[in-house]
Parts: sequence; structure tokens; C-alpha cells
Amino acid sequence: MRVVEIARHMLSHRGREAGDTMIRGIRPLILGLIGGTASAAATGASYPMTADHWDVQGTAGFEVRDGRDTLRLGNFKGTPVGGGQANLKGVQFATGVIEFDMLITGERDFVGPVFRQVQDGFGEVIYLRPHLNGKPDAIQYTPVVNNNLAWQIFTGPGFEAETTFPLSKWMHVRTDVFETSAAVSIDGKEVLHVPYLKGKSGSGEVGVVALAGGDFIANFSVEPIVNYRDPEAAPPIAPLPAGSVPSWKVTPAITQDEAFARAAKSNWAGVNWQTVAVETNGIANLSKAGPDADDRHSFIARFTVNSRSAHRELLQFGFSDAVRVYVNGIPLYEGADLQFSRDYRFLGHVGFWDAVFLPLKAGSNDIAFVVTDDTNGGTAAAAKLDPHSLVTIN
Repeated sequence: MRVVEIARHMLSHRGREAGDTMIRGIRPLILGLIGGTASAAATGASYPMTADHWDVQGTAGFEVRDGRDTLRLGNFKGTPVGGGQANLKGVQFATGVIEFDMLITGERDFVGPVFRQVQDGFGEVIYLRPHLNGKPDAIQYTPVVNNNLAWQIFTGPGFEAETTFPLSKWMHVRTDVFETSAAVSIDGKEVLHVPYLKGKSGSGEVGVVALAGGDFIANFSVEPIVNYRDPEAAPPIAPLPAGSVPSWKVTPAITQDEAFARAAKSNWAGVNWQTVAVETNGIANLSKAGPDADDRHSFIARFTVNSRSAHRELLQFGFSDAVRVYVNGIPLYEGADLQFSRDYRFLGHVGFWDAVFLPLKAGSNDIAFVVTDDTNGGTAAAAKLDPHSLVTIN
């Protein structure tokens, strides 16, 4: 399933901001590379806005707008829900510069460049939110991991930013993609620096996507650059807080019924566990354990703690979208943080918002989270104990 198909399904299913639940699969391309550091102006290969140069899906077309040959992506206001995506044919991109001119309205949309997209369900996406122009999340980066976005996992500085961009006027968008980082500029001003890309390195497709529409793209160019170096130093990665769970044992995606049944009995027979380390923010992206599909949208994520005595221990944790927490096979907590589940502004971002007292026994204790997410915003688990506790995390 491709990005615009996901967007169409999720927008109609969830409404308002559900376009953030886009992108499950996108496609591969092939190109050559050059070398250097970031410069004020790029001189990449320019690609005509004609069907023979673009692999187009969804609602899209080619037309003249304001005297420019353009690619139109998505629907206009008042038309049925739908988006469009276009990737260059026969072009592969790893590092370098992506540039284009773009005309957008202030209507709800999620529009921007896609790169390093490959058939096994990985890639990188950066999109503007025209309807949130001037807000702290007017622009956001998210990786695509096993056909799932992670925009609810990667929030705040380094992943999203406040910016103001022109509406109903042409603007120039430049994305500098380095080996492990990226920067986006609008009309010559940097609006987002991503110091740590979270997707797979390597080459893949490059293009643009819009989830709702009325967007026009012109003068699209790509300059591949080998050994392209980011002139902006990445900030040091802060160590995880003491007491954090640094990694989880995670099942492949299974049905929620199977997950509940296994967790209630601590039945781990035959499970092919994957070790998933947490990200720099302490949150584990459970999609790294494998893709979900059909009715398999649940993962069991586990860790164990050794306790010197029988006592209760405070656990702070986060999840997306829904969780049931088990301690030694006993269900202790259930909650849901779906987007809009609390009010129309609630986005379901993952953080250490919840807490529960664990009834630990002396010795080894099994802590299992059954996490379910079928809305493609980021399947996640995070947990930390009091750094002064008398338990050891395994």
C-alpha cells in the first residue's frame, strides 16, 4: 500500500489531523553521485514536469500555473478526500540537495519532500502543515519504519519547528540531506535542522507528497553529492536518565487477542524476540520489530527487573496508541492515547505521561506491555524507574 492510499483511508477514518497517519509504502529509484559540503546555491539536474519523468500515484496531474509547468498534487477544497505523490523515475538519491518551488494554500495538508524511500518499507519524510502555519509544529520530520510513520514518537526540537511560510504565493524549498542529518530552508532561510535522521541510510527514491491538496510543484531539481557534510554541528546526545529501560524484547506484530492471552500467562514459548533499543529520547519504536498488517497491529514489549524484596515500585511510562501493562502475568493498567481521544487538540505524542506502582516480588519480575496501534502514527513503549530504587533492570 502506497502513501496516498494510506492517507485517503486514514483521513476518512480519523478526520481532522489524521493525515499525519499517512505513508505505509513507497518505491525505489536509481541515480549517480558527486561530492562536497553544503553551499548557498545548488546546481542539480532539473526534471521536467511531464508524465514521462514522474511515477505518480493518487490525485495528481501536470498543468500550467502562473506561467510555470507544474505538478499538481492532491485535491482542492470541497473535493473528496485524497492526496498525491510523485517520485522521479529512474533516479536514486542518498545525500545531496533537493530543491523545488511550491505553491500551497492554508487548507489542512501535509506536503513536502520524501527521500531514501525503498520497497522494504523504509524512508524519510519532511512535511509542512499549512493549517498550522506559525505554530510550533508547522514543519515536521518523521522516518518511515517497516511501512509505519513515527510522528508521535519524534517530536520537539530536532524533529519539528515553528515557522511561517507564504500561502497562495510561490516559495522556494530546499532540503539538504547529509549522511545522518538534514536541513530545510524556505526562501533561503533555514526553518528546520534535523541533527539525527532516524531512518535507514543509503539510497532510495526521491520525490514529493501531499495528503490533501491543491499544491503545485515546479522547477524540481536534485543534486546528488557524495560525502556531503553538514556544516552545522549536531548537539551531543544526552545520556538516558538513570532508571530508564534502555531496550525491550519485542514480538513480531500479532493479533491483540494473542498478545493478551500470552501476556496473561507469561507464555513466551515459540516467540521470536527482537531486541529494540530505545531512541535518543528514551522511547522504543516497536515497528523496528517488523511490519504490521491485516489484524496484526499489536506487539508485546518486555523487560525484567530483579528486586531485593517484595515491595511496590513506581514506574513512569509512555505508549502509543493503546497499552495493557502486565506484571508477572497480572494485568495492572490499561490506557489509550489515540489522537483526538481526549479532545480535538490531543495528538497522542509519546512521553512519560503515565505512572503506576508495580507490585514486585523478591527476585525476578516480568514486565510486559501489550501495545496496539493501527493508525500509523508510531507504535511505541517507554519506561523508567526511580533512579534510587532497589531494583535492577535487565
